[in-house]
Amino acid sequence: MTITRMIKLGTALAGLAVSLILTASDTKKRIVDLQTKREEDKAAWQDRQTDAFLSGLKAFRNTPGAMLLDVREEEDYNAGHVPGSTFVSLQAIPTPVLEMVPDKSTPLFVYCYRGRRSGYAVSMLKEAGYTNVTNIGGIEFYQGELVKI
Repeated sequence: MTITRMIKLGTALAGLAVSLILTASDTKKRIVDLQTKREEDKAAWQDRQTDAFLSGLKAFRNTPGAMLLDVREEEDYNAGHVPGSTFVSLQAIPTPVLEMVPDKSTPLFVYCYRGRRSGYAVSMLKEAGYTNVTNIGGIEFYQGELVKI
């Protein structure tokens, strides 16, 4: 191999090494950027959930004759629930609501821990004929006073 070829090969290898270093550095930066974006997205999602829960509570409090239903487990309800809420077993819905609230146009606001079970409860109540039912989400996003039994 000639000196010229060795120099060209050495230059090519050096260029490749620099390219790999830059690529690794860029990859690390992209990973950090993605992690930061994921954390920001999670914080924004939590803020939206908190706002939705608080807006739902405000609507409940400003709606005459409305009921606030907690569909978590009874021991969770007893450990701390939103003032003015009523425990209703998700497994029993719609029966206890039909007994407590015969007028199916009564405004019902429903929550659970994260919002999934309350969404299911809202669907069942609508199937039972209730026309004014709102899922306000999860108590996980509530930072106010809780009533303990």
